[in-house]
Amino acid sequence: MTIPLPPVPPAPREDAEAAAAPAKPPSWWRRNTLALVALVVLLPGTAIAVGWQEWYQFFGFGSRAVTPVVVVEDETTDLAGATWGPVRGGEIEDLSGLDVPPNTRLIAVGVPVDPDAEGIGCETPTLVEQSTGREWGPVRAEIGLDWSADEPETCLSEQAGAYEMIVPFVVPEDVEGPFWVDVRPYDAGGSFVRFEFEP
Repeated sequence: MTIPLPPVPPAPREDAEAAAAPAKPPSWWRRNTLALVALVVLLPGTAIAVGWQEWYQFFGFGSRAVTPVVVVEDETTDLAGATWGPVRGGEIEDLSGLDVPPNTRLIAVGVPVDPDAEGIGCETPTLVEQSTGREWGPVRAEIGLDWSADEPETCLSEQAGAYEMIVPFVVPEDVEGPFWVDVRPYDAGGSFVRFEFEP
């Protein structure tokens, strides 16, 4: 006895409309697979690279001066190719013609700088209250004093001879001191000059 072959189903008839219809395009995810993979890889990498760059500029070796060279009153020190000090100054009583806010005091500090053969550059000095660590920056333009080459408030990198920085600070009336006057030379590595100062 022979087993008959199973019946073959009839071939589907091609629908003319289905044959003429365009093929369904791939999904949005499939079309953008390469771009999505690149985004997943590059986005964290970019965030890490930018974060590292910002961190290194702020905290990296030599970018911030962290080691003070403390100078007691009436003394000098040598740092970054210059002799600094002795610092002098005090409270300015005559405020006529100056725009000083009420309930504040104006303290002026003089910092002699004697560079070696070449000039030296530095950031503008800051006044720091020793007991609290509060800091104040110079306010020459803010109180109405014009810039003067004879009394600069920052280092003159193009001047090789000795000069004196004259730096005014406006502090609250209740601040008494003692203070530090911090000067950060650009080429001092991680060190900066810290003068002890009491007006």
